[in-house]
Amino acid sequence: MSKKKTTYIFLSIAIVALIVFIFKTKRIRDLSDVINEGRLSVLIESGMHGFTRDSTKVYGFQYELIKQFADSLEVELVVINLDNKTNGIKELKDGDCDVFVSLRPIINDSITSIVSLTPIMSTRLMLVQNKRNNSKKYIEKQYELDGDTITVLKNSPYISSLIYLSDEVSVNYTINKVSNKNLDDLIKQVDVGQIKYTVCPEYLVDNFKMKYENVDFSLPLSFEYDLSWCVNKSSPLLRSRLNQFINNKIETSDFQYLFKKYFYPSDL
Repeated sequence: MSKKKTTYIFLSIAIVALIVFIFKTKRIRDLSDVINEGRLSVLIESGMHGFTRDSTKVYGFQYELIKQFADSLEVELVVINLDNKTNGIKELKDGDCDVFVSLRPIINDSITSIVSLTPIMSTRLMLVQNKRNNSKKYIEKQYELDGDTITVLKNSPYISSLIYLSDEVSVNYTINKVSNKNLDDLIKQVDVGQIKYTVCPEYLVDNFKMKYENVDFSLPLSFEYDLSWCVNKSSPLLRSRLNQFINNKIETSDFQYLFKKYFYPSDL
């Protein structure tokens, strides 16, 4: 085979590979793309505080909030439901969604390609333990967790908070990360004695208290910190517009009603 022909073949292969790479690589969209294409794609966590559906409707605190934002842009809301196999942050980095709609601790790392929006609410991280099982140690102080194990979801946004607590109070405990479960499953396992401890954001405690009377949620493992959604750093205009929407929305009676509807329905 001639040198010229060999060069031509390699060049052709390189061009084909480049074309395949370009088509497979998803483009990070910004506000103009969302408006021009008429759709906002969001990855959203499951549950009544995120997104859920029954035979007649779809609903959820975060779903209703992001739906109002999509309506303000006059675009279609495309919902991708977060499952136990989905990381969320990876999908946002890869351009699989425009917004990661999950109440997570604010990201302060300026190096990462993911940035947090303005805070939507604040919470503390609470220890979840069984009240009635005397054979297991009942924890009253954070340092009493030394040498023990706390079980959390594999993709839990609260792992970094537990690591920080361990360093802050010099407590050496094991963080057991499990897959294919949700927070309700873990709290149920605490209730029946299958695991000792897990953690729960304080804003969800009232709902779980009604369901699990023998589970204790009283010990805080952190100070109060802010929670919000995330966008890709390469979407600055979308970030700015969403921040403006959130800042304006949380001051309204409409937001307060929505918040009470899902977190404190007895107050309505």
